[in-house]
This record gives sequence, structure tokens and C-alpha cells, in this order.
Amino acid sequence: MKKGIVLATAIAAAVLLTSCGGGAKSTTSPYNELSKIANQMRKGGAVTAVGQGQSKREDIAREKSHTDARGKMSQSIESKVSTLNKKFQEEIGSNEDTEINEAFTSVQKVVSQSVLNGAFPEEERMVEKDGIITIYTLMVIDPATFNQSFLDEMESKPKLYERFRASQAYDDLKQEMENYDN
Repeated sequence: MKKGIVLATAIAAAVLLTSCGGGAKSTTSPYNELSKIANQMRKGGAVTAVGQGQSKREDIAREKSHTDARGKMSQSIESKVSTLNKKFQEEIGSNEDTEINEAFTSVQKVVSQSVLNGAFPEEERMVEKDGIITIYTLMVIDPATFNQSFLDEMESKPKLYERFRASQAYDDLKQEMENYDN
């Protein structure tokens, strides 16, 4: 009888402890939160990137975060990638006593150069732990600003702009024909 009461009390205590726990803690990081927002904004036509910076000083962490976000944004617009892979194999020795040596090396360099007109921090999250401040920044270029900047750059390159205008004229003609058919 005592064992039954002790067991029932233990089960009731376990149920109470788990039900009063306040629910599961969120495991979503500030970086992931801002990335989800960035993805939604991209669907709307914005150019976005999330940067991260750490320092003991808030102003330095913020500047690092802004710089990281702008760099990622630039790479998303235009990147020149160079890759070098090396593979080496050798067999040393006779048939019964051989040694095989292998080496593999992979090097990649990414260079990006873009003019980012109108890139501004949209949202920030700050986390402080053990005296280190980490700032996450969502950097955004509004779609209208990006489109105008893109058109301005194309106009400065006449041949590229002519090809764009020709394709735009073709698209306009196609749309007019579809409207006429309807």
C-alpha cells in the first residue's frame, strides 16, 4: 500500500513539474530569425543579406556586422569565383612492401565588386555573453532603389543596355499580342 502511494505521489510530482515548465525553449537563433525575414523580403524583390559581428565594444560589433552583411550582399549580386583542385597519389616500394601516399588540396577565391546604392540596416539583434557582444544585422536594398541602380549601370554600358532594351521591347510586343488574342 505504501509503495502504491509513493509511486502515485512520484508520478503526480513528475506531471506537475513537466506541466509547469513553461514550455519548450526556442532554439531559433537571431541569425535564423533574420534570415527568415530576409527570405520573405527577397520574395518581394528586395536584395537582402544577414551579417554578424562580434566585439567587446558594441559600436565595433555593429560595424563588423554591417560590413559582413554588405559583403554578402555584394557577393549575391556579382561574384567572380576561382577554384583550384589538386590531387596527388604515389605508390612507393615493391609488390610485397608498398606504401601509398595521397594528398588532396582545394583552394577557392571569391572576389566581389558591386556598388550598393541604398543598402541600409533594416533590423538588428544583439546578444551579449561573457562580455562579448554579437550583433546580427539584416541589410536591405529596396527593390525600386535596386532596379533604378541596375538601370543606371546598364545605361553606362551602351551595348548591354541595347540588349536589355531589345529584350524589353520583345516582352512588350509579346504582352500586346497576348492581350490582342484575349
